[in-house]
Amino acid sequence: MNKVTTIGFAVLLTAGIAGAQDDMVMTGMPPAAPAEPEVTATAALFSSYVWRGQVYNNDVVLQPEITISQYDISLNVWANYDLAGSSAFGVSDDISELDLSLAYTLPIDINQLAFDVGAIYYTFPNTLSPSTVELFARATVTSFEDYAVPVIPSVTVFGDVDEVRGTYVLIDVLVPYTISDVFSVGGGISAGYGNTSYNDYYFPNGPNPTQNAGWNDYNFYGLASYELTEMLTAEASATYTLLEGGAIKSAAGSIYEAKEKLWVGVGIAYDF
Repeated sequence: MNKVTTIGFAVLLTAGIAGAQDDMVMTGMPPAAPAEPEVTATAALFSSYVWRGQVYNNDVVLQPEITISQYDISLNVWANYDLAGSSAFGVSDDISELDLSLAYTLPIDINQLAFDVGAIYYTFPNTLSPSTVELFARATVTSFEDYAVPVIPSVTVFGDVDEVRGTYVLIDVLVPYTISDVFSVGGGISAGYGNTSYNDYYFPNGPNPTQNAGWNDYNFYGLASYELTEMLTAEASATYTLLEGGAIKSAAGSIYEAKEKLWVGVGIAYDF
């Protein structure tokens, strides 16, 4: 699972730097809607597949995606392909997840806040996991982008309206930095909070799950983006993810492939 949930190169792109990868995260006020649709295709290799603190695969995965954007609307198709080893889904050398996301940047600017809303349809081919649907809403503070050291904080609320029936809140603080016209870097931290229903589903504690609401995962990340040509961009990232202790961490030990993880990725994005 990935869409609009974790930090990625798209954060750098929409923060005004460069790149595209992980979630169709639309941070900051968008540029004027283009007359023609914008299409970006990305292929990225990651040392592990980690989502909201859940390590689904300790081995290398390929995550391709394509995003089509026009008039502040973005449609994204994303997949996870387990290249090596068997994932927590029991999949090896095959697609374990295929997601479809639709997002809309609201045409409003209230006290330098940007708002995005959308939906994510998660599917899990070649596994027994049921598909599910999340709705999300994001608020991003844009007033700090012009500082000597820009800071872009955001809060995103995800509400599962299908299989999980739970809520997850992601708080993220990104510090982007432009080194040159073609080279950009960034770093930040994020933390995720799940309500009782969400935590019961993703971190079941025995046959009668009774997880409490609370903080689940913490992430410390760095990103880099280099524009090779006008249409081709190389990308790299490194993230250290850890879970909250107690029942959440204990349950993860028997469900997922690690309780904490340092994972890296490299990718190429092409703008058509």
